[in-house]
Amino acid sequence: MTNPNQLFSFAFMLPALFLAGAGMAALSKLVNLSIFLALLIWLVKKPAKEFFANRLAEVRATLQQAAKEKELAATKMAELDARLSRLDSEIAEIKAQAQREAIAERERLEAEARRDIEKLRQSSQREIESAKQIAMSELREFAATKAVDLAEQMIRKELKPEDDARLLQRMGDEMSKVS
Repeated sequence: MTNPNQLFSFAFMLPALFLAGAGMAALSKLVNLSIFLALLIWLVKKPAKEFFANRLAEVRATLQQAAKEKELAATKMAELDARLSRLDSEIAEIKAQAQREAIAERERLEAEARRDIEKLRQSSQREIESAKQIAMSELREFAATKAVDLAEQMIRKELKPEDDARLLQRMGDEMSKVS
């Protein structure tokens, strides 16, 4: 910006230049313009200086705030990158853990199935043994019944009415001795 004193001196030089070729009307307009401009510069200089100083301060503050936000964003971006890089290892660890748990569960189920199979085998053996004993008992009973039936048939074939009377007599004698 120019100094107001310089403007006043310039304003007084211009009329001298126009005096030679231009008329008094032009000179008065030039003087009026020079005075108006000098006065306008003198009045606007301080507020304009303050406005531009404030504006410069605002722009600097905005730039500083933007720099802080950029640093914060860069920090957050680095943190997210670190988390993403750890994410792959965490996923791998979760998969490994799930696989270990699946193997353990399979082994547990196999052991439980073996126990159930052993229980069923023992239960089946007991049932078979019980059925065997029942069948043996029924077979003995059947054999005894058949033996008695066969003996009775044989005796009936060989026993004559006289033998029958003798047996009855003998049984009667024995019974009377006992009484």
